[in-house]
Amino acid sequence: MSKVSVLIPSRNEELMAKTVDDVFANATGEIEVIVVLDGPTEYPLPKARPNLIFIDRPIAEGMRPAINSAAKVATGKYLMKLDAHCALAKGFDEVLKADCKNDWVVSVRRYSLERYLWKPRLDRLVDYHYLSCPWTRNNAGCFMMQCCPWISRTKERMDIPIDDTLSFQGSLWFMEADYFNNYLHGMNLVGYKTFGAEQQEIGFKVWLGGGRVIINKKTWYAHLHKPSKHRGYPMSMNKMLQSYRYAARYWTNNEWEDRVHDFDWLIDKFWPLPTKDTLVRGEKYYWPENWKGYYEGKLVANTESGYE
Repeated sequence: MSKVSVLIPSRNEELMAKTVDDVFANATGEIEVIVVLDGPTEYPLPKARPNLIFIDRPIAEGMRPAINSAAKVATGKYLMKLDAHCALAKGFDEVLKADCKNDWVVSVRRYSLERYLWKPRLDRLVDYHYLSCPWTRNNAGCFMMQCCPWISRTKERMDIPIDDTLSFQGSLWFMEADYFNNYLHGMNLVGYKTFGAEQQEIGFKVWLGGGRVIINKKTWYAHLHKPSKHRGYPMSMNKMLQSYRYAARYWTNNEWEDRVHDFDWLIDKFWPLPTKDTLVRGEKYYWPENWKGYYEGKLVANTESGYE
C-alpha cells in the first residue's frame, strides 16, 4: 500500500509528543512522521522509533518554511499536514487514501479536543468552512478574507460522506505529494509571510486550478481549540492580518496566472454564503447580497463590519 508522510510543524509545542504517539497508534497503513522542531523546545520529545524523522532548527523560521522543509524529505505518495496538538481516528490514513484523487486536497470532520481526556468533544463538530467577504470590515477593522466555520452547511449536509467545501481549517490537510510539490509548488513564502492564510492559498490554487477541495466525513480528527497556552507558533495580530489582506487582494484581483477559473466562479459555485439575514449562531461574518458590485469595481469597499 502507498505510504503517507505526516508533516508536523512544531514551535515549542507541549502536546507534540502526544500527537506523534497518537499518529503512530491510530495509523493502520504504512506511514512516516516528519516533525520540524522549529526553534528550541522546553518540552520532552517523542521517543525514537522507526519512521520518525526530526528536522531540527535552532532558530525558528515559521510554519510555512517548516511545511516546505518536511515535504522535501517526505518519501510517501501522500502528504498529510497536521498541527502538533491533535488526536486522530483509528485508520485515518487508509480512509483518506481511499478517497483522494490526484487533484484533490482533503480535510476531515473536525471536533474540538478535550486536552486532558485526549478525546473529541462530540458537541463541537465542524465539517464545512467559508471565507469572510473581503469587501466588508472584520472585527479588526480590516478588509480581508478569514476562514470561518460554516455551521448551517454542516447541519444541512451532515449525512453526505464525501463533499465539496469552499475552505477548510489549516490544521489538517491531505493530498498527493506530487500535487503539492509540482503543482502547488509548496507554500508561498513571499506575500503570506511565514504563517497565516494557509488554507486560503491551498484552497484557491486547488479550486481555481481545476481541482477539488473535499471534506471526508468517514474519519475525524480533534484539534485543540484556540486560544491555548499549549499551542505553539505565536504570531502578532499585525502579521496575521498582513497575510489575510494579501490573500484578499491577490485572489480577488485574479493575479494567479495558472488559474482556469476566476474568483467569482468559486463564490458562485457555493452561493448562497451566509448573509446578514441568514447568519446562524457560530457564523461570525456575512456576505452582502450585492458582493459582485464590489468585485466588479462598481461599488467601493463597504464600511459595514460584516460581523455580528
